[in-house]
Amino acid sequence: MKKMLVCLLTGVMLAGLVTSASAHGWRGGYYYGGGWRGGWAPFAVGAVAGVAVAHAYYRPAPIYYTPQYVYPSQPQTAAYCPENGLYYPQTQACPSGWQRVNY
Repeated sequence: MKKMLVCLLTGVMLAGLVTSASAHGWRGGYYYGGGWRGGWAPFAVGAVAGVAVAHAYYRPAPIYYTPQYVYPSQPQTAAYCPENGLYYPQTQACPSGWQRVNY
């Protein structure tokens, strides 16, 4: 909705500039034989303003890339208590001593 409003407002503003410039004898062209001749300036102003508004409003968001780190593989170990038959988080104390187990 906001994009449509900005485009509509810009179009109305530029149309107002072109019509008021033509009505007040702007020096971009001349009237000859029942029609408007010449006058590329209003269209150039409209094109430049349109490109500036579109570039500022519709510019894509920047993409940031993070580095990918590769760590050397190390064996995963856990502390096992053979007396209780449980691993470290389940039991906090092991009277016979902990045993390292690879998984």
